[in-house]
Amino acid sequence: MIFTGDDSMLEGKIIKFYREFQGLKQKDLGDGICSSTHISKIERGLTEVSGETIDFLCKRLGIEMESEIKNYREIEQLLKEWQEAIVKKLKPRVESIKRQLQGFNLLHMQDFYHLYTLILARYYLFIGEARMADGLMEEISAWTDSDLTPYENNLLLHVKGVYHLNLKNNYVEALAYLKGINLEGYPNQEYYYDLAYAYHSLNSRVLAFFNANKALQYFTKIRSFSRIIEAEMLMVIQLEQSEDHPTLSQEYHRLIEMTEDYGLEHQKAMLYHNVAYLYLRNAEYQKASGFYKKSMDAREKSHPNYLGSLEGYVNALTKEGKTSKEKLLTLVEQGLDLSKASSSTTFIHIFKMHYFYLSHQTEKYYEYLEEEAFPYFKEKGYMLLVEHYGVVLFDYYMEKNDMERANRFAGPVINKFRRNNQFV
Repeated sequence: MIFTGDDSMLEGKIIKFYREFQGLKQKDLGDGICSSTHISKIERGLTEVSGETIDFLCKRLGIEMESEIKNYREIEQLLKEWQEAIVKKLKPRVESIKRQLQGFNLLHMQDFYHLYTLILARYYLFIGEARMADGLMEEISAWTDSDLTPYENNLLLHVKGVYHLNLKNNYVEALAYLKGINLEGYPNQEYYYDLAYAYHSLNSRVLAFFNANKALQYFTKIRSFSRIIEAEMLMVIQLEQSEDHPTLSQEYHRLIEMTEDYGLEHQKAMLYHNVAYLYLRNAEYQKASGFYKKSMDAREKSHPNYLGSLEGYVNALTKEGKTSKEKLLTLVEQGLDLSKASSSTTFIHIFKMHYFYLSHQTEKYYEYLEEEAFPYFKEKGYMLLVEHYGVVLFDYYMEKNDMERANRFAGPVINKFRRNNQFV
């Protein structure tokens, strides 16, 4: 993953790093020991050098070479373990390794720069630090393929995929990055889960189930219980339109009990959200609002998934019809503020539609949906939203007897009921 070469080359790299770290020129370091030309060759690993010369240089730099080589090897191992801990979502272990790494000066060597930055970006995505992730992604976007090893190139694709999937809700772009990963140079099969989630978000249920199942096999192999639950949950979601409601409800509650037994709070919040959506689809609005509220309470408001649960909560309460308009509008305003703070265009559109709907601004609702929200959903490839709101707009114009405009949205209606039958 990181090319180190033999110890003499590594010694040269370490000497160069500490010389530059301390702001010394080559002639300053070599003064009274060897020439600056010889220092240059030592740093590039182009010459044999005696142990005595290395000792003199290390003494001037205030370092102990054997200890620094040991630190170098430890950084390599810690970076590997850090990424594995992120994959398994072992937050205490993730934070512990991050603290350990910060104690090494050598972490700032060029050898570790790309890999460390990529894993750091994954770390910020993992803990939901959007602003820090944005800053690193801006830096990463300037890199070229030639700067990176094959492993780092694939990790870069994975990081970009997760970034667009979880932070930007741009599922088409996320899918494009994830599909570019070559497992021959990247053994992290966790990416199957992210691929499945992208397909799920684009309403491609068969491919979502297929990849979630592959992720389940990988998580079972590495014995990551929390990720096994996530993969199973994603598979259950794909069956929502083909399985009976009571069976799916039982499956969700079985998984929730497992998260409670093992203290998996993140996974439990995800399950609360998903079982809430199941109840919402089946018009059990009181149960739906209750589980959406549990999902919200289990997260910080800054968490990327909080907005989705808040929107579901507003939707369920609205459909239940027992909550005052004032309270609902307060929740909508909260959703709009959080959406703007996180630059979530998708939820800005959805909460604005909630506002127009609750304010009984019917014409404004449909105008905004047709001119602003619906084109955005189509552009981003949000097929569930395109299908749903296409039907909404079709029904609206049919009721107004505006056939010309209704026909613009007939596609989703036709496709929703299209069957591959072979009748004459």
